[in-house]
Amino acid sequence: MLAASDLNDTGTIDGTFVYKGSGIHFRSLGQGLPLIFIHGFGASMDTWRFLVKDLGHEFRLVFIDLRGHGYSARPPDSRYSIQDQADAVFGLMEHLGIKSAVLVGHSLGSGVALMAALNELSRPTRLVSKLVLLAGSAYPEQVHFSGRWLSTPFIAWLVAKLTPASLITRMALRYAFYDHTKVTDSLIELYAKYQRIPGTIHALMWTVRNLIAADIDFVRRSLRQIQIPVLNILGEYDRIVPRSTAEALRNLLPQYRLEIIDGVGHVPQEESPAAVIQLIRKFVLAP
Repeated sequence: MLAASDLNDTGTIDGTFVYKGSGIHFRSLGQGLPLIFIHGFGASMDTWRFLVKDLGHEFRLVFIDLRGHGYSARPPDSRYSIQDQADAVFGLMEHLGIKSAVLVGHSLGSGVALMAALNELSRPTRLVSKLVLLAGSAYPEQVHFSGRWLSTPFIAWLVAKLTPASLITRMALRYAFYDHTKVTDSLIELYAKYQRIPGTIHALMWTVRNLIAADIDFVRRSLRQIQIPVLNILGEYDRIVPRSTAEALRNLLPQYRLEIIDGVGHVPQEESPAAVIQLIRKFVLAP
């Protein structure tokens, strides 16, 4: 579980704030330049746990559980779009009094980070200074999305009722990880425990449905307006975001850089945290 015990930091905040009527769980720790971490689909802030010890001594680390994920609320509505999640990120920044930050997003979270960077173009001050994407893509129609079955309510309900959360989680993690020896029982339980919270299937279903309904062409055209530096970190054996889709972002983002980590899959922050830490630190500290 994501912990701050190695930091000896009395300024750690672990709590919930209310945004548009929903409780959003977050954690803030450390001092310095703020880095806001946004997890992927079906995950939680725990996915960043291996980065805390090293980066927490240099930066202020802020972690968010997206609406419908982790320990955040799961309201019975349809407001689970990338836009909704990006709004909540800005809501967290306002709640914590953060004027500017580097956004670090994984997979679905990378889409949230990109949307947040687009949203700030209409604001008088810059809230996002840089973007770090892990398995970032703006081409979801080319992505193998193993959770697409969630877009059909009856199928989603049936699978959730008949299949243990641990089995669904095991299958998803084995697809996402290149090194299957790291998909341990404890890792499966770390992810599966959140899937058992009532309302999770509803939240994931509406997340998928909103992704399918989104005007992706408009978003891609808009990305060219993002003038801040963007780093995309991709696993060599990522089966969910092919390298071709990550490479295609070069044509959309003016200040884009792609780094490939050897020997890992879709979740490099868990399979190769040391390499991710090194890349984030170098990128964030660069002038």
